[in-house]
Amino acid sequence: MGEFDEEPTETTRSGRGLAIASLAIGASGLTLAVATWAAWLIVRPPVVAAWTFSWVTQAFVLVLGALWFALLPISVLALVFGVGAGARTRPGPGRIGATLAVLTALLALSGAAVFATTSWRGVGPPVAYFDTRTGPAR
Repeated sequence: MGEFDEEPTETTRSGRGLAIASLAIGASGLTLAVATWAAWLIVRPPVVAAWTFSWVTQAFVLVLGALWFALLPISVLALVFGVGAGARTRPGPGRIGATLAVLTALLALSGAAVFATTSWRGVGPPVAYFDTRTGPAR
């Protein structure tokens, strides 16, 4: 008497919270990566064509580059949450979040590579050269 004979039933799926976190982080990371690429493509071509760069433009380009590097650990976190939620074994928000995390990582890696290798007037990456002189580079 007073003993509970039935096994407790599982009312929630294990990893549901990780799956939702993976989906949320993956979606927001992908949105930020696409927005960063859009801003780069809008701002960067006129900046390269100009001979002088204002400090505001240089700061904006540096912030865009920093966003790409910041998106890398965000995408890894979303991927880890998705895999922890069982993205490999069952479909659902965990698998979608892991897929979004991979897309975010690809966009962030390509953006970081473009930022690190793009030169301003052919003299190294933008983080290494901030000469505002007019005229050709020496």
